[in-house]
Amino acid sequence: MLVVVIILIATAIATPVFRGTFQSTQMTDAVRSTVRMARFARSMAILKQSDCTLTFEESQLVLTCTDPTEPKTVRRFPGDIKISEFENKSEETTSSDGARTICYYANGMNDGFELTLSDDKDRRQTIECHPITGKVTVDE
Repeated sequence: MLVVVIILIATAIATPVFRGTFQSTQMTDAVRSTVRMARFARSMAILKQSDCTLTFEESQLVLTCTDPTEPKTVRRFPGDIKISEFENKSEETTSSDGARTICYYANGMNDGFELTLSDDKDRRQTIECHPITGKVTVDE
């Protein structure tokens, strides 16, 4: 009986710790997915020598290329991760449904962007892509 009580106490203490770790892992996963998609979009534009468009929707990223043989690539943000702020470095290209687009060109350049991901616990991460070099950086 004593062993069962000790296990229950340990479980009660450990559960909130694991829950917080899981939520921060979701933010890390969303940031990594965004960075990878930005790098992939640039690579595809250079490799295929055609313009590609990366669309930032509320809870997902969509990559489309002008090459009709290339399928659309979609990555969803995990859990409650959303885009809270978005800035297109070259021009504002927000559509009426709230989607934001960045064009990647065949020469390796892009429109450049800065976006902030956040969750319901007010965790925030800012991701920036340089328009000329395509370098993607993450600020905490």
